[in-house]
Amino acid sequence: MTSPRFGFTEVSVGPEQAVADGILAEKAGFDAVWVPDHATDVNGDKLEPWTCLAAIGSRTKRVELGPAVTDTQRVHPSRTAHHVACLDGIAPGRALLGIGAGEAMNVVPFGLPWGEPAERAARLDEAVRLIKLLWSSTREEQVSFSGKYFSMTNAFLSLHPTRKPHPPVYVGAMGARATLEIVGREGDGWFAWINTRDQFRKKWKVISDAARGAGRDPRKIDSAVHLMVALPRNSEERKAAMLGAKATLLMEKRTLESMGYTDHLEFLQYQNFTISNDYVKKIFSAASEIPDEYVHKLMAIGTVDEIRALIDDMVKTGVKQLIVCDHLAPKSTKRTLEAFRKLIHEYR
Repeated sequence: MTSPRFGFTEVSVGPEQAVADGILAEKAGFDAVWVPDHATDVNGDKLEPWTCLAAIGSRTKRVELGPAVTDTQRVHPSRTAHHVACLDGIAPGRALLGIGAGEAMNVVPFGLPWGEPAERAARLDEAVRLIKLLWSSTREEQVSFSGKYFSMTNAFLSLHPTRKPHPPVYVGAMGARATLEIVGREGDGWFAWINTRDQFRKKWKVISDAARGAGRDPRKIDSAVHLMVALPRNSEERKAAMLGAKATLLMEKRTLESMGYTDHLEFLQYQNFTISNDYVKKIFSAASEIPDEYVHKLMAIGTVDEIRALIDDMVKTGVKQLIVCDHLAPKSTKRTLEAFRKLIHEYR
């Protein structure tokens, strides 16, 4: 069995904790640290990723660093290209770019335009191409770009990434064919969330077909998928972890529905809803009614042996990088990192 790579991410923590845990993740043997890019979220995501990633990068030597994931709605892609180039100087050769089409919760309340899915996918496609073009620019070889959503004339960056040919670009794609095809045409990696085995394989076929159509080898595209875990010590912690896991499944209702669950599917897909206290309460109330069996099919809430079995299953399915997310973080982060220090060693 191919040895997987391991990434680490966490939500609901402040900047100081995120930096400290990123440093611990490198010591535990993780290959990458991914920091969410949310102004707001259901579970309290609040970090500005570039500041945290730079702080982690300045205090680590090996681990790769990227946002999970930034978007094209709030920041012009020239700014994103500059962010990554600067991070790649602070942590030489270790910067990653995770980028997607965005979420309504981070856009609509702030008065920014939230287009139709096809528009957001087209913006993402243009943004990825523009960013890579800017990374290749110099004062002597300036670049221009003319798209429907973005354009630039005789532009260049004075600061360039140290990584060649450029930092890897992981395209966040939850399931829409248009964004999956962008992964195949332009991405160095697919940043995925929650999929059944069958969903993963169907989506990977879309990516592979698009890659071959663009003259690329899909075997060279990384697949980075969340590995949802928790190691509860008692019934109270187990109950909390299971509720968080069920709420996560309900927000990715297409995956839940694909497993045969038919209740409470009136909720919007995660990327389409905005945050209100009433809406969040309704999500968690409905989530509490989801049977445990649906969690156990896709997540490991229990023991290290259960986590190991889930890792093996995901690797057999074709996942190349497992991004660990702890449903009991931040209070359980240190013990989870210690458990993975031993697990990662097993897979090396």
